[in-house]
Amino acid sequence: MDEHGFEARLRHLEYILAGQTNIPRNTKTSTTKRIDELKKELYTLYKTNKPIKDFMERYDTHVKLLDPADSTLAMERELLTTDTKLELLLAASDDLEKFAAQVRQVKSLEHVVSGSEYDALDTLGPQLSPLEAKHAEQAKQLDDITKRISQSMDSYNGIVNTLSEIFISWDDILSTMETHVTALERQRTK
Repeated sequence: MDEHGFEARLRHLEYILAGQTNIPRNTKTSTTKRIDELKKELYTLYKTNKPIKDFMERYDTHVKLLDPADSTLAMERELLTTDTKLELLLAASDDLEKFAAQVRQVKSLEHVVSGSEYDALDTLGPQLSPLEAKHAEQAKQLDDITKRISQSMDSYNGIVNTLSEIFISWDDILSTMETHVTALERQRTK
């Protein structure tokens, strides 16, 4: 057995990568050769497994943001004393507890996001494109119809307003005529 446990670690990596059936039983092969074979299998797995490839591409673009050594807060971490850090933590304890509660809530809802319904998105996506085009066309038609109805309502309101003015004018004329007729009848009866 080697001093640092490299053999056990290597066997564990081989088991994780290749599965139990593909682990070479001959441990007399040199460690470097086994590591090279493991690298080749990892590279093959990387090239053939789309989720891993997507993850690595995203990881490579954001590696600087994820590395705590490159953080802009690294200098502040070194400059702050332990007492100051403790004061900051105590001052933010309520916020940290709220954040922890929110994380627990998100964790409890994880099953909603990772449901099997989301697996169908890849197959339903192409079906959505024609519907989006149809929806855009229907939205344009709705806009045109809304404008036509608005114009019709404006025209209707104009006609009703004009008729109302005519009826008011006729009412004034008839009221004036009634007043004159009533005055003439009074003169006749006198």
